[in-house]
Amino acid sequence: MNPLQSKTDTDSKSRALNQRNVLTRTARFGPNMTPMVDVTLVILIFFMASATIAGPEWFLRADLPEIEEQSDQSSTFALPTPILSADLLIRDNQVFVNGFGNETLPIETVIQRIAAMDPTLSNGLILGIRAKDDVPYSAIVSLHDAASRAKMRVAFR
Repeated sequence: MNPLQSKTDTDSKSRALNQRNVLTRTARFGPNMTPMVDVTLVILIFFMASATIAGPEWFLRADLPEIEEQSDQSSTFALPTPILSADLLIRDNQVFVNGFGNETLPIETVIQRIAAMDPTLSNGLILGIRAKDDVPYSAIVSLHDAASRAKMRVAFR
């Protein structure tokens, strides 16, 4: 092997690599902007999509209570709406209600008491129903129906 020949071969190889690097080398200044542009476009798409979905919600009617005009002679003091609590539970394969008086009563007795209430007094009362997991759904519905017939508002807790 000729030492001159091998030196020129390595010089030509290094020159070719240098030329290739010179041609492909680009000036880079600052941070990489690609991830920031990706995040910006994702946020823009999210805001555009949520703006079109939220639009029709402005036209929904809310079931808000109406404000009644009071005369100048009446007091502005008002008592809160009374809430009756009914806790349904199972004992001896029967449904009982706790919360109407001091003792636990069968559901049939509670339904009869609700039906016997004066409509002027029961109108607007809130009946809060809370049931254990093992209470049949039909018992909950029958108590709800009795309260609705008496013009009570029903809330499930």
